[in-house]
Amino acid sequence: MATDVKSKASATNKATVFWYMLAGDRKWGWLRLSLLVFLTVTLVVGSFFVRGSLRYLIVPFAAVLTAFMAGVRYLQDIYELENFWHVFRYLFASFFGVFYPKLSVYSGKKVTRDGKENMLDIIGGPGFVNVQPGNAVLYEGQRAPAAIHISGHHFVPRYERIQPIAMEEQYGEIEESSAMSRDGFEVKIRHTRFSFRLAADRATRSRENPYPYSSEAIYNMIYNRTVSEQGLGEWHCGVESEIRKVLADYINSNTLDHLTAPTEVGADPRGQIKQGLRSPEVIKKLRDRGAELLWVDIGSFEIPNKLVEQQRLNTWQAKWMGDARVARSFGEAQHLAYQEIGRAEAQAEMLISIMHSLADVNLQGGTRQTLRDVILVRTAQLLEAMGEGAEEKSVNAPAPSAKGKKGP
Repeated sequence: MATDVKSKASATNKATVFWYMLAGDRKWGWLRLSLLVFLTVTLVVGSFFVRGSLRYLIVPFAAVLTAFMAGVRYLQDIYELENFWHVFRYLFASFFGVFYPKLSVYSGKKVTRDGKENMLDIIGGPGFVNVQPGNAVLYEGQRAPAAIHISGHHFVPRYERIQPIAMEEQYGEIEESSAMSRDGFEVKIRHTRFSFRLAADRATRSRENPYPYSSEAIYNMIYNRTVSEQGLGEWHCGVESEIRKVLADYINSNTLDHLTAPTEVGADPRGQIKQGLRSPEVIKKLRDRGAELLWVDIGSFEIPNKLVEQQRLNTWQAKWMGDARVARSFGEAQHLAYQEIGRAEAQAEMLISIMHSLADVNLQGGTRQTLRDVILVRTAQLLEAMGEGAEEKSVNAPAPSAKGKKGP
């Protein structure tokens, strides 16, 4: 029994070594290159000692070269690549472990040199990836995700591809979002700006670890993206979609006046929308996409129907014009009241003056003509004052309208 186990382990080890000899990377590629160079040099040197044996090397070398070129053409065909020598170099690097392709990840995106084809991006490993600070990469194997690597210089094994990950704060903007209000009017919200980042435990964020992450958030970020007619959407498209849903739901559940001209005390449509974006339901949906919303600026409301704006302007104008008329009428009434009060006071003073004048005249010693003169003088002064008041009132009175005039 022990012998069978040992024989199986030995066979497994031999199979593993044989597999690494054919498909191993880095040091195994160097070993294959060394063996090929050694074999080639040995055969060439041996052909000098055996007369006529050099021509026998042409067929095996031609067969190896033809097989290699066929492999290059095969890769070029299935991946629809244009540059033959890029594919040749990739296959040479895969087999011999030298001249590996390199790729950089910056701002959550793969960066290629001058926009040229990069075999590490198109086909996958082997190769090297240079991850800038604030970024990470997810290695995808043939069946499942293989590993996650943060900033640094990393080797990508054979049969694995990379997915770039942005761990820095991201910025997005919704140029326009429209929905129908509860009373049937179309409302648009323009220039909604927001910022978000990869979801992580806040307690783990520090100066030494400014970009913490969780494997679950990264998997959600990569595999819970939106799909549209244009294909697989970007990460920010999923966050944008959730924000659009909150905006549309709020517009659908409120009237036009509440959205654009609220009259309720303490009404704040933008504040209510922000509260909706910070609700537990929305936070969970964003975390399912691997994102955490940092801040949002709702933007401006716009009504496409211009008749609504004109009607609202007319209503606003009528209100203010009515208030102005009331204020002006109240002022005019006060002015007339003060005039009447002043006139009454003047008349009272005149009467008091006449009484004092009569008191000053000696009725027993004076004549009736003197008494008559005093009363006439005082009465004339009173009539003159009353006439000036009536004249001033007629001047301040509004002019009669054209409708009120009659023909001669």
